[in-house]
Amino acid sequence: MKFMIATVAVFAATAAALKITEPKEKAQWDLSQTNTIKWDHVDSDPETFQLVLVNHKTGGEESFTIEDKVKTSDGEYKLTNFVAAPGATYSIKAYGTEKTNNGQLAESQTFNVTKSGVAATTTTGTATAKPTSSGTPASSSGAAPSETSNAATALGVTFGVAGPLAAVFALLF
Repeated sequence: MKFMIATVAVFAATAAALKITEPKEKAQWDLSQTNTIKWDHVDSDPETFQLVLVNHKTGGEESFTIEDKVKTSDGEYKLTNFVAAPGATYSIKAYGTEKTNNGQLAESQTFNVTKSGVAATTTTGTATAKPTSSGTPASSSGAAPSETSNAATALGVTFGVAGPLAAVFALLF
């Protein structure tokens, strides 16, 4: 009897772990606008995790890192101006990045991307993502994938410190 109660308790704890609740099945996302990713979590989930947009297209998955250290307790993440080709085979995956809690934690239902965001540009070139095609974590140990960052984060990477300084000077003159 004690074994059965312990088994039920373990199953209940596992079933209540991190769960992505939005986007919902067949949702329509315009990535040039703001979209909200939502999740439910329990105390045993990691403090942070990695969010990844995955295109389950024919011929293999393409994965795009959204954010590396999303705070689990926030319960949602606002995704704005993200570059990805329109299609009906997308999902959001959450990966644990801690030593004791790594690998895929959760996956949303499949949804549609109706419009891509716009890649940030500079006078020296264009900042665009180069997705991986593996669809699996970067190592067999279950670690989170290490895809190339997207336009959502490219502004900081492309411009570095010069971007904010240029904005300040543009406001002054």
